[in-house]
Amino acid sequence: MFFTQILHTGQVALCAYGAYVSYIAIRDLQQYEETSEKAAKYSTTAEEQLHKTRTTQSSGAICILASLVAATTLSLAPNSLPPIVRYGISPAALVLTLFVRAHVSNFWKPKAKIPFVAGYNEAIAKTGELLQVLEWLEYTWAGTALASGLIGY
Repeated sequence: MFFTQILHTGQVALCAYGAYVSYIAIRDLQQYEETSEKAAKYSTTAEEQLHKTRTTQSSGAICILASLVAATTLSLAPNSLPPIVRYGISPAALVLTLFVRAHVSNFWKPKAKIPFVAGYNEAIAKTGELLQVLEWLEYTWAGTALASGLIGY
């Protein structure tokens, strides 16, 4: 039980960093929100891009937040949870993180940086960092799912 609690504590720190990165990416993208909304009124492509930007950034932030809550609970009070929940959180979080990372990656990986648009370029870079955090979370959720199944809580 102690080993998995240490792993979950590491996940909490990773999630805190992921939340910070996600916040910066969203903040940088909000600089272009008004312009994007105006363009979306005249172009379905711009409207689709704005929608996908919002949904991918939101899903990344929600995944990080859900992982933070789950890891904190499993780190601090695993025995307060029913066994099925305690053993099911890590696999469920792994599946969620896999889907969210694929969703975010499919939209943001092909995005190119634009000269003289520093905020947008920074958002692309931070989203790349967020994808890395989500990948690390996948590994840690897989590890904690395996560890909790092998050694129990």
